[in-house]
Amino acid sequence: MNRTVLPAALFSAIVLTACQAPPTSPRPTDQLPFMGTWDCGATTMTFTPTSYIPSVDAAPITIRSFSTQNRATTMTLADGAVIQVQWQNDNRMTWTSETTGDSFDCARVAG
Repeated sequence: MNRTVLPAALFSAIVLTACQAPPTSPRPTDQLPFMGTWDCGATTMTFTPTSYIPSVDAAPITIRSFSTQNRATTMTLADGAVIQVQWQNDNRMTWTSETTGDSFDCARVAG
């Protein structure tokens, strides 16, 4: 009988990888180039992998789902609102509310 023995380090790596918690982000952040804080003139908004903060004094709103196509990401929020961001480059994006019809041109906040 031929028996294969896994080295202890490889076995430990497999076990540790299998035991890690799943990512909390609905999508990998490298696919979400609009993550961060944006100056949109009338407001400063922030996106994290799991939430949208519409202004500096607002509570975070959980993002329930994402859909991306042609540099535009549509998000459905926990409160039922639907927003879309379309990024032009690393420093510029357009934010639109499908719920209210509002739209802002935004610049990334440095830092």
